[in-house]
Amino acid sequence: MVSAFLLLLPAFRWIGANRFDELGLTRNSHRLEHFVGGFLVSAGTIVALGGVLFALGGYELKSPLPWQLLIQVALSAISVAIVEEVLFRGAILGLLRQSLAPLPAAVSVSVLFSIIHFLKPAQEQVRTVHWYSGFEILPGAFWQFSEPLLIVGGFVTIGILGLILAHSTIRTSSLWLPIGIHSGLIFAKMGLNKLTRRLEDMMPWFGSDVTVGLGSIATLLFLWFMIWFIFLRGQFDSNAA
Repeated sequence: MVSAFLLLLPAFRWIGANRFDELGLTRNSHRLEHFVGGFLVSAGTIVALGGVLFALGGYELKSPLPWQLLIQVALSAISVAIVEEVLFRGAILGLLRQSLAPLPAAVSVSVLFSIIHFLKPAQEQVRTVHWYSGFEILPGAFWQFSEPLLIVGGFVTIGILGLILAHSTIRTSSLWLPIGIHSGLIFAKMGLNKLTRRLEDMMPWFGSDVTVGLGSIATLLFLWFMIWFIFLRGQFDSNAA
């Protein structure tokens, strides 16, 4: 979390306060409503999904419940969401929109967002850490692209999330709503992992967590509709022209 805030400072300096208008970002008079509302809608969607999986017997509550971990989860979720939204939907999307129309710019940054989050080494690769360990695990970071179910259930899921966040940024000309949505999703996902344990594999609907699988895609599409219906309906992008 400390490193996240340290990364945020150079990001703001690089963008420059006087360049936010050039990136398509303006002051948001509904910032509190968007941040809190986005957090509650996204977190509530994942919690409801967790309730369904719990009722189906896919998950069970841990005993005793480690409620104290939720404070740390909330702080981590908000800090990570701020850093990633400033970088992806603030800086990168804003720069792309200077030369691309909103739709191709949103798709491009969402694909990049998905690729970066999808790259991770297999757990068995990380054994003893050395100064050169990063170079050792780099070739294996692409292993998930060889698994069709992970591509559909993981890569596509992250891409859809990126599109939701980009859509929210473009339509509100602000990062408050995407930060709320993103932090709510992280909080609910991590909180569910901390408070429950998975009892059975539910692929292709759900994988190692609730963000992987065909069911995750359906859940995010439902969330996208809810975000549009509650916050974006009637909004327009003043910088689209």
